[in-house]
Amino acid sequence: MNRSLPRLFLRYLGVLFLIVFSAPGRPAEKAVSEETYKVLKEADDFLRQGQASQALRQLRALQPQTRDKPFDRAVVQQYLAYAHAGANDFRAARQAAKAALDSKQLDADAEHGLHYLAGQAAFQLEAYRDSVSHLEQWLQSEPKADADIHYMAGYAAYQAKLTQSAIRHLEKAVALKKTPPSEWIQLLLSLYIDRKDYAKAEPIVKRLIANSPDKREWWRYLSSLYAQQDHYDRALSTMMLAYYLGEVRQEDVLQLVKLHAQQGYPVKAARMLEAELESKRIPRNYKNLKLLFSCWQLAREHKQASRILTEAAALAPNGEDFMLSGRLAMQRGDWTAAKKEFQKSLRKGGLKREEFARLWLGVAAFKSEDESLARQSLVPLLGIANVKQEAAFWLERMEKAKPSHNPPHQPDHPSS
Repeated sequence: MNRSLPRLFLRYLGVLFLIVFSAPGRPAEKAVSEETYKVLKEADDFLRQGQASQALRQLRALQPQTRDKPFDRAVVQQYLAYAHAGANDFRAARQAAKAALDSKQLDADAEHGLHYLAGQAAFQLEAYRDSVSHLEQWLQSEPKADADIHYMAGYAAYQAKLTQSAIRHLEKAVALKKTPPSEWIQLLLSLYIDRKDYAKAEPIVKRLIANSPDKREWWRYLSSLYAQQDHYDRALSTMMLAYYLGEVRQEDVLQLVKLHAQQGYPVKAARMLEAELESKRIPRNYKNLKLLFSCWQLAREHKQASRILTEAAALAPNGEDFMLSGRLAMQRGDWTAAKKEFQKSLRKGGLKREEFARLWLGVAAFKSEDESLARQSLVPLLGIANVKQEAAFWLERMEKAKPSHNPPHQPDHPSS
């Protein structure tokens, strides 16, 4: 954000001049000396003319003369704070303001102006927590402060991770500004979302949409907020609006596909994703193919699902998807296909449960009458605890399924 220091400090110089130099009626211990008065008057004139460097020279020369005069010293520090600010030396301005405030010599009006200056100087130096502290003290006596100062305090609080304070000031800033900049609203929106305060976030996004209805980003935000609140029907319809505005991002399409599937329209989700993959707006990668497979599975379009899973499995980092494909083939009773898929899964490797792939390969081989492969797969599993019983079961079934090789019983010949 633009961190240029506002020049409202001249207003406080004017107030200070009336207070400090209205010597008649002031207690003697709270009036500057005649020598100090003359130099401060000259420095004040330089500051009003924008000649901060001239004012600084005058004030620095005066400092040694105020060592034994606490009030004079405090007022000089106060003027130094304004002079350094006028010269854009925010570090020195902050130090001088702190010295003036710590002196406890100045009245409430003078301290009020210094809090304002110190808050902005700390902001420039990214000392955000200190900036918030000073600005909030200043705002306590400024009920009609403008939106920009509330935004500055809110931004500083956000950077200092003072979330509640940040929200309070940003809400005030947005309320005071007839047309607040979008970055103000976005910052407040991000804080609402971080706190999962979706009810407050929703009208903020709608306000952004009202200001810029053609900006797809706000429609996506609104859809996401609806989804976070489990209002998937609203999320879907809102995302569809963004989709038909055109030029959507990949993540928008994928989110829309997921919303269709969640809302009970898996066929529509699958067809949309197929079209996007064909148009190459969405890359035909492993992750997106698995999403397409899930959509066809939800739609119980098993043939389509199997086709996509086979394609995804070839791109997978391991053999898990070939293993899943084999299981689906078993459910269809297609034992030859199942056998091939389990073989692919074992060749590709990286399986979390390799013993089960070997078990199911043995079963599929047995069912497809490939006894040699079935034995080769099942026999080594007899020594593995979590599959040995099933392996033994299928080996026993293979034995029982064997045809008998004993000759048929011949009746005895009758004796002659």
